[in-house]
Amino acid sequence: MYESYWKLRARPFPQATDPPLFFRSQSGAAALLRFRFAVENLSGPALLLGQSGCGKTSLVRWFASENTSLRPFVHAVIPSLGVEEQLRMLLFELSEDQRGLGTSGPLDVIFRELRAQLRRHTACGRCPFLFFDDAHLLPDDCLQQVVLPLLHLAEADANLKLMVLLAAQPAFAARVRRFGQLSERIAVTSTLSGFTSDETAGYVRQCLEHVGATEAIFSRSAVQRLHEVSGGIPRRLNRLCDMALLVGFAEQKSQLSEADIEAISGELMPAAA
Repeated sequence: MYESYWKLRARPFPQATDPPLFFRSQSGAAALLRFRFAVENLSGPALLLGQSGCGKTSLVRWFASENTSLRPFVHAVIPSLGVEEQLRMLLFELSEDQRGLGTSGPLDVIFRELRAQLRRHTACGRCPFLFFDDAHLLPDDCLQQVVLPLLHLAEADANLKLMVLLAAQPAFAARVRRFGQLSERIAVTSTLSGFTSDETAGYVRQCLEHVGATEAIFSRSAVQRLHEVSGGIPRRLNRLCDMALLVGFAEQKSQLSEADIEAISGELMPAAA
């Protein structure tokens, strides 16, 4: 709606961040380094912690896009599924031909088929990457009967490779510690934080330049206020910036100021937080 007014090719702040738009913050770069260590050394699963909206999913998707040996990439996005449903979903995603899958049998049958699929991918030179998003919402029985058995398979079977990554809110770390067998197997743990003030400015600039911006649409003080009211959380930044561009278009602004961000944040941030 506002793109032509600001001379942009597209909306610069989408709610879903595509891998090519990933912004490499300091905490994000540290997490990527740990993920790479876990993959190269096959040392076990990785745990990524961070509050809602800080970019955990975008970071993992970018990591998967840059590491083509981690295939197939299975993004488990429905943590509320029960044990059997989770296993069926994983088996479906790992299978090249889903026809005739024996997923209606007992759990041991499903696990045997899962192991066969993992071995097949390994034999083809691939390393399946299982990403459990919002892992803090996984029921305890899924941790015990889905995640842990998969880790056991990876440890005990030399004929398969497997990368497992759990992304969750910070409180999940305490749950992991209660599951001794899971805690002992976590190879790397990273915490993703909000952007610093300089990173917020860099993120806003990158998003705008990506869609053709040639002028500073947000003043320096506006960017600083964006950082203050969002806490540097990408999801909040996206919502604030998107609304600011819309309001600026409606009011025929030539540049967005600190006062504009202040007015918008009072309305938007309760929902964004």
